[in-house]
Amino acid sequence: MSAPDAPQSAPPPLKKPKRRLSGFFAGVRQAGRDAVSGAIGRLLGPVEPPDRPAETNQRNAANGAGQPAQRLSVLQSVTSQMRGAADAYLAAKLDEIEARVDDKLDHIEARIDRKIVELHQQLVELRDREVRHRLRLLKITLIFTVLVALLSLGYKCASKYWFS
Repeated sequence: MSAPDAPQSAPPPLKKPKRRLSGFFAGVRQAGRDAVSGAIGRLLGPVEPPDRPAETNQRNAANGAGQPAQRLSVLQSVTSQMRGAADAYLAAKLDEIEARVDDKLDHIEARIDRKIVELHQQLVELRDREVRHRLRLLKITLIFTVLVALLSLGYKCASKYWFS
């Protein structure tokens, strides 16, 4: 048994399965990093190649302690400008998307309204046609009822006077 004070080793982390496009996205991510570091490098000045550490150390000693604070303030201002630009871009794009959605909804609403009017007209026509048809049937029924009543009356009269 191990002592309670001995550190226990953690299990090794599980590796995620490699996707087909993971190399592509890694390349895109690296290109983005390179672009940002190049932009920051142009803002901060020329970057010394890593193969001359002696000159870099001398130059850093000559610049003093003010340069890291200056770099930090430059990085903070660049970050805030990038945030502001990104927020403005996102707000403009969201407004554009909202305008497109509103246009689409207006178009769909107009189509629905036209369809409702068209269906209402069709229902009115069908109702009018049904009412005309029923009135025609009532007229025919009334005519036949009157004819049957006249025939019945004629038979009663004929049977009373001629057949008695």
